[in-house]
Amino acid sequence: MAISSKKAITSKKKSIKKTSENQSKKTISKKVDIKKPNNTDTLNKKDTSKKTTIKKSNVKKLEKENKLRKINAKEIKSLISQGCTAFNWDDVFLCNVDISRIKDVNFLGKVCISNLNGYLRYHKDVDIFASIRRATLIDVSIDGNVYINNVGAFISNYMIEDNVIIENVGTIYTKGETYFGNRTEVSTIIEGGGRSVRICNRLDSHTAYLIAMYREKTLMREKINDIIDKYTEQKYNTVGVIKNNAKITSARLIRNTHIDSFATIENSDEITNATIISTEECPSYIGSAVIIKDSIILKGAYITDDVIISKSFIGEGVNLSKQFSCEDSLLFANCEGQHGEIYSIFASPYTVTHHKATLLIASYFSFFNAGSGTNQSNHMYKLGPCHHGFVERGGKTGSNSYILWPSRIGSFTTVIGSHYDNIDSSEFPFSYLLEYGNHKTILIPALNLFGLGICRDEVKWQDRDRRKGNKKDFVIFDVFSPYTVSKMLKAENLLFTFIKENISIGDVEPYFTYNKMYIKKSSLSKYMGLYTLAIDIYLHNTLLNKIKDCDSFDEISSLLKVDNTEEFYGQWVDIAGLITPKNKVDNIIWALENNEINDIKDLSNAWAKLYDLYRDDEWDWVVKMFKKRQMINFNTITNTQLRAILENHSSYLKEAATIFENDVRKEFATGKQVSFGVDDPLVRQDDFDAVRGTIDDNAFVIKYRKSIEEKMENIKNIISIINI
Repeated sequence: MAISSKKAITSKKKSIKKTSENQSKKTISKKVDIKKPNNTDTLNKKDTSKKTTIKKSNVKKLEKENKLRKINAKEIKSLISQGCTAFNWDDVFLCNVDISRIKDVNFLGKVCISNLNGYLRYHKDVDIFASIRRATLIDVSIDGNVYINNVGAFISNYMIEDNVIIENVGTIYTKGETYFGNRTEVSTIIEGGGRSVRICNRLDSHTAYLIAMYREKTLMREKINDIIDKYTEQKYNTVGVIKNNAKITSARLIRNTHIDSFATIENSDEITNATIISTEECPSYIGSAVIIKDSIILKGAYITDDVIISKSFIGEGVNLSKQFSCEDSLLFANCEGQHGEIYSIFASPYTVTHHKATLLIASYFSFFNAGSGTNQSNHMYKLGPCHHGFVERGGKTGSNSYILWPSRIGSFTTVIGSHYDNIDSSEFPFSYLLEYGNHKTILIPALNLFGLGICRDEVKWQDRDRRKGNKKDFVIFDVFSPYTVSKMLKAENLLFTFIKENISIGDVEPYFTYNKMYIKKSSLSKYMGLYTLAIDIYLHNTLLNKIKDCDSFDEISSLLKVDNTEEFYGQWVDIAGLITPKNKVDNIIWALENNEINDIKDLSNAWAKLYDLYRDDEWDWVVKMFKKRQMINFNTITNTQLRAILENHSSYLKEAATIFENDVRKEFATGKQVSFGVDDPLVRQDDFDAVRGTIDDNAFVIKYRKSIEEKMENIKNIISIINI
């Protein structure tokens, strides 16, 4: 279009500007009249005005740092020739931009583009020129070399940083005020909300545990919620951000979502009111047909294959795929979910469910492995779905297992079959719960001790930690710790009591009941003996690790001296992966209630301190247990006493190794070979060895045997030192 004179241009600009103020609102409102996100908090006038200021400051920041200017007539002409349109060219601002790279773009509202003149990495070793093509931009700020291509509907109210790729997408926009998933109330453990947790980007498993489990601490819970609200106030905005090096391709709808650096979103269906945290060293991935609503996703998460997530917190390194669905749940470090469904679950670190027809509902799990068809129910209620369950660290369920809530399952316990009573096996860790007769529950205490599975668990969990960089959840991986050994001490004492009662009663019934579970009378001594052996091995192993590098008895004696005034930590707890004395958790609660912890960073540091002190606290507990259990005072220990401890430990290790070897042999027994040598039974053993290997070349068995040999060698060396 030819422009005849400067006066005509000025007159036309005024006319366009005047009509734009009325028409732009109508036009944009028609195109962006989308349902308001469901936020749980009502925003007051003060908050709204604050966020309007934040929105303006984003533009001012670009203007200040990049010296943005209005587009000139020559640039307008070039853009029009390249297929671009604008409702009002006066609202388009540029700085350091190669105009030739913007084609077929429709500008609505205020659009700021700066530093678009270089190239970026597109795929592997392929670089492409930064450009914006075939897109509608509404109130968008772009700062850096981006590649935006083929936006089906529009991008609205977003700041897009350097090296971002957006291609073949539908709609990306922010509407209204939003916390981007922060402050969402998740009804974990109880469907009705009795243990709900308010989520945010900085939530960790330990803080969530306090909120969910210590409900009687009303003031503490209010303080934590205030801390979360204070932190999330910074996240509250009317403008979304897609940070540097993020990649979004073939996504249908992204609404009110913060997307962090190096995050990848491919072929997703819908992401609404969410935050995707990601870093270069630990990027997050959202894949095909995924739906995420009202949720927080932390770094290192991998979510794909039709996964549906609603009102949930997805922690670091969590892996979800294969049509898995998740609602009103918290999943912390390295949890995994495939095929099945979880609802109102608190999944402490390393909770895993991989099978179809598996439902986890209204419960707490930690280091848990769900068998196929695992199910629970909380339908036996009259006042709403308030019943829920608690499965302590290391629990497992067999195929088609069923548990009626409320029930509590002890640490490292395997559940097989259906259980229709409200059972409590928390006092008997490392056990089996079996279905017997007419839905009765058989308890076999201590059966999981020294087995192949338990020995593998501790190693595999550490090897499968997908988190990199700073870690929010402070995880103690030890299978044997003051937490589990304290429970074994109680079980040992209970079994001793049962033995005395059984002798005095003298009846002929093979089982007796305890907490609605049946325990075989004839095996009580065996169960107690296994607990005793495990307790002593743990105490002696801890001592051995303490002194194994010493060169003399004097050095050992000096190292073992402790302050007798130190507090004895009686009760230990597992705070969603962090094992610590309970009184130290009580100290954190007190600090929260008395305003000594006032922000999210201080609370995280408090958990980090407990994590760092774990070994010292463990040693203090072990010292006290030696004195209480074996009458050994390390302040006055003699070389004779130490030699006796070490010689006993040697015999304990041999006994444990024998139990382990017997368990391993079961995996290589003839009965395990029935599916080998299918066409020629004569080569069955050879076929089995070719596939499974032998006991002697199994990597884990080799590693276990080596650890026993090292302990034996350490014992031998220390005995030789103290005999000098």
